[in-house]
Amino acid sequence: MICATNAPAEPQCIVPDSGNGTVTLPPLGCAYTSPNEVLMIIDGLPPGTTIELAPVNQDFICLDSPSHYPCSIPLSPGACEAQGGSLDGSGHCFESVLDLQVRGTGSLAGFNRHLSVPLFNEIHTGGRNPGDPVQAFPAGVYRQQGELFGDPDFCTFRFLAGTDYGLPSPGQTTLTHLGADTFNLESFFDITYQIEFEGCPGSQLDGYMGTTAATIRMQSGATPPALQACCMAEGVCEDRAPELCAGGALGEGSMCEGDGNGDGRDDACVFLPENPCVVPDNGTGTITLPPQGCECTSPNDVFRIVDGLPPGTTIELDPIQSDFDCSQQPTSSCSMPLSPGECETQWGSLDVSGHCFESVLDLQVSGTGSLAGFNRHLSVPLFNEIHTGGRNPGDPVQAFPADMYRLQGELFGDPDFCTFKMSGGSDKVLPSPGATTLTDIGDGIFNVDSFFDVAYQIEFEGCPGSVLDGYYGITASTLRMQTGGPVPEPAAVAMGLSAIATLALLAAGRRGVARRRMAAAPGGP
Repeated sequence: MICATNAPAEPQCIVPDSGNGTVTLPPLGCAYTSPNEVLMIIDGLPPGTTIELAPVNQDFICLDSPSHYPCSIPLSPGACEAQGGSLDGSGHCFESVLDLQVRGTGSLAGFNRHLSVPLFNEIHTGGRNPGDPVQAFPAGVYRQQGELFGDPDFCTFRFLAGTDYGLPSPGQTTLTHLGADTFNLESFFDITYQIEFEGCPGSQLDGYMGTTAATIRMQSGATPPALQACCMAEGVCEDRAPELCAGGALGEGSMCEGDGNGDGRDDACVFLPENPCVVPDNGTGTITLPPQGCECTSPNDVFRIVDGLPPGTTIELDPIQSDFDCSQQPTSSCSMPLSPGECETQWGSLDVSGHCFESVLDLQVSGTGSLAGFNRHLSVPLFNEIHTGGRNPGDPVQAFPADMYRLQGELFGDPDFCTFKMSGGSDKVLPSPGATTLTDIGDGIFNVDSFFDVAYQIEFEGCPGSVLDGYYGITASTLRMQTGGPVPEPAAVAMGLSAIATLALLAAGRRGVARRRMAAAPGGP
């Protein structure tokens, strides 16, 4: 069995449980390659000249009509595997594609081709114990054959390998249980092969013919990843590979801590909010706002541009506000006297505190209607002024009103938006009330749960020659932006809040989780 892929060397090969504690081979959807070697044609070429063929054997398909192929094991149509074979375990017959990137050397330097050779494969494997967490067993290529027809360069191209052809090709396969009904496959075959070829008249290979035999190691998969305790949404933990931990991985604000059932393993679950925001005490029994290192998102809604576009057309802007910065004192925009580097002072419309700072509004932009297919990423620098109500430093829970007083940002030099201005806040006659709750979770850490119902206005004009050429307008609407979330009840997580504080510190270093739309894999709110 050769399974490979045009992916980086040693890609992971993860295969579902067949329902009986092991997997059915070949591993459909996986692939084997030879990262460090190539197949070679030498015989029949001038001295110092070779044809190198970098192999990928992939696209395994079980045989619909096994009787049409030289399979030594009786198989039902559509089946790949049955008991039998030379290793007293199982036999496997299937088709695949041997993908070859061809390159000439010596007098054939500059000869480059891509070939796809249909291949018949018969693999024999030794015994294994279904249900074992690790199943290692011998394997061997018994028969492998493929041939090209109608190629402009190779009037003959035949590939043979396997013990039954006098070309022994032993190997080994190891299956490691990863949890979630899946196995990691790690396998290799030391394949002795034979390539018979003849060049076509008029081609670069005209007059060349020969038969070359050699050996190459083909391999699939990689060493299985280390298992971790995976905290599941249903409230239990299980050892799994990190990429198979659905419902609450360690990297997504959850952890397994506390032996809930006495088996000697951490199996009680702790979950922070989907977009956790934890901030250290500033030394006075509370925190300084804005919450440095956190992000503000709108998980269920987006900003929209509607005015100035054709009927049924909108521009949607999915927001993440982050990178709160007090280092540049925005004296021209802030209504309160603040020293450089300060974010907060006594002031504001709620008669307690005011906060002025800069941030970045990260927008993933997509068009609808007649602008379907328009996609952009924008980073808009923002000035922010927030006013907050009274709180009692030292209280374990501090809940107080908040108000977005001023919000303004503008783009310059964008190729699509010659004008893009965003404004919001009570001072702009765009009232944006909110509330913040700080919860002491121990070890000098506060959890932040905050929201603003932001009334906003977006003014835009498209640039000449862009997809937005001729469009302009001003749209006003309201959007809820939120940071963090409530702390889980201690009873629900079967542990104390001090352990949650430990997790909070870990979560504080994983801000990328919240960037749900930027990640390649599922995660974030």
